Amino acid sequence: MAPIILMDSDGRTSQQLLLLLNWMSPAFPIGAYAYSHGLEWAIDDEQIKTAADVGCWISDVITHGSGWNDAVLFVQEFQNQNVNDLALALCLSRERHLETTQLGAAFQIAAAIFVDVKKSEGEIAYPVAAARACLAMNLNLQDALLAFLQGFSNSLISVAVRLVPIGQTAGLEIMRNLMGVVANTAARAQTATLDDLGSCTLLSDIAAMKHETQHSRIFRT
Repeated sequence: MAPIILMDSDGRTSQQLLLLLNWMSPAFPIGAYAYSHGLEWAIDDEQIKTAADVGCWISDVITHGSGWNDAVLFVQEFQNQNVNDLALALCLSRERHLETTQLGAAFQIAAAIFVDVKKSEGEIAYPVAAARACLAMNLNLQDALLAFLQGFSNSLISVAVRLVPIGQTAGLEIMRNLMGVVANTAARAQTATLDDLGSCTLLSDIAAMKHETQHSRIFRT
């Protein structure tokens, strides 16, 4: 039986929307739950102790840090700019490099079940792998970027819920409060160029470096 294809007013099919929701869901099997993006060290060092701290930290990473860079790289790759080498070069620590390449490789393998995307012969950064797959499926750039950033944000919230700990209710409140941040960052990234790349979240970058030698840890980064 042929699949039922529903199309909304923007020409988006139900399959495309479902695929995007699956790809950026924490349940998509790429192992995103194993990485804290340095957040584990920041919590252990008591840089982050409250739900307000969590919200501010994630907001800064998305608007001024690695989250912003990944958003710009996602857009540029979606527009066929081939920024994989640049994305790898922008990793400021060994663990950031490990995180993006492991997630990128896993996403590339998992997404291949749904769409035919030429596999990278070497290492591939996560935002690049995600952008290539979304482009191959003719997904809307704005929708894809929003889902990508929301998935990144929710992964960090999940880390904080477990480690601070702040509880599920506080986690949901942070998620709610960051929706505007995610939307604004996505809008900015869509009109940005490679000249707009840059990070000024030094504490987040230091946390990622410090995590490499953290004595007791749960997450890989």
